[in-house]
Amino acid sequence: MTVADLYAGREQTLVKHSILRKYLERFALIVCSKNSPWESLTYVDCFSGPWNAKSEKFEDSSFAIALDELRKARETLASMGKYIRIRCFFLEKDPSAYAKLKEFAEKATGAEVAVENASFEDSIPKILDFVKKDGRKTFPFFFIDPTGWTGFAMETISPILSYRPCEVLINFMGHIHRFLDSPQGGTQESFKELFGSLDFKSRIQGMTGLDKQDAVVEAYGQSVCATGGFTSIGTAVILHPEQDKTHFHLIYATRHPKGVEVFKDAEKKAMEIQVEARAGVERRRAEEKTGGQQNIFGTEAPRDTRHSDFLKERYTGKSKSLVVEALQTKGTMPYDEAWALALSQPITQESDLKDWIAEWKNSGMLEVEGMKPRQRVPKRGERNSLIWNGNKK
Repeated sequence: MTVADLYAGREQTLVKHSILRKYLERFALIVCSKNSPWESLTYVDCFSGPWNAKSEKFEDSSFAIALDELRKARETLASMGKYIRIRCFFLEKDPSAYAKLKEFAEKATGAEVAVENASFEDSIPKILDFVKKDGRKTFPFFFIDPTGWTGFAMETISPILSYRPCEVLINFMGHIHRFLDSPQGGTQESFKELFGSLDFKSRIQGMTGLDKQDAVVEAYGQSVCATGGFTSIGTAVILHPEQDKTHFHLIYATRHPKGVEVFKDAEKKAMEIQVEARAGVERRRAEEKTGGQQNIFGTEAPRDTRHSDFLKERYTGKSKSLVVEALQTKGTMPYDEAWALALSQPITQESDLKDWIAEWKNSGMLEVEGMKPRQRVPKRGERNSLIWNGNKK
């Protein structure tokens, strides 16, 4: 089976798995570099499945992808003289899915693999026991990928989020904002558990559409940060493969800017895959309408990237405004701080920030201080500062 065949009808999962794969590919190499103190990596998949996997070897499942990437990283590190252990904890509540998961785990080699047939919330102590089993020599990565918005209440999972060190990737469903105004008490209670409180609702009062959706995602990310003591959040937008709407968001939490850099790189590659996957859906639909016949001229229909382009313009515009507002307020801001603020928005990349800086410099609205004689653009970790002159214009 080709990749397209494995993910046909669930292209959003392909994009999600692409981010997971690309991130873990570099995560392991950075965390366990030759001079790092970590001797093992512990990957915890809190809602493992498998769900709708088509590969007999589960190559289209998150747990198999993670294990594969971590093995590759271990081989690369070994070639550099650093030897690490791989540890995995796979958790699944559904008995039938768990049976497949257990079968996979029993055949897995080259890693310490534990499986549990229980809910995530009930398994927090066991997860932490597994992590701590390797003492302070392991660096854990938690993947929280539920199918809805229940089963991972903020207060309940706080011991996971606040564990140090760790990084977290959470699947946050895109349609949640549509139910926030539900009069049903049970629904409101579930949101209170999910976010940790309902204080954020006052901030989204009167908002609609994407504005409301973005505000809800930001509020959840802020709650994750506050609960876990994370310093940075990254968010990736995963689109519905057949409709111009967001299917879900991937929210990444870290305590180190390098993690954001790696996540944003994974996001960028995944967005390219997302465009290709949506184009593939369009081709498949066209072929279904013509009884499976391909274009007789042998050319592909032009890709419809209008929605992707719209989102790119939306989030980079929002990011640019955030940086400008901060500069106008502070007057002077470290480049590292501007970088973190700009990349807090989906899709936005460091190249966008540097384009804005060049634009502002050329117009006389901005100066950059602290650059070395041959340094052409500001860089993180170089104590470069942005000085705003726009207010004087």
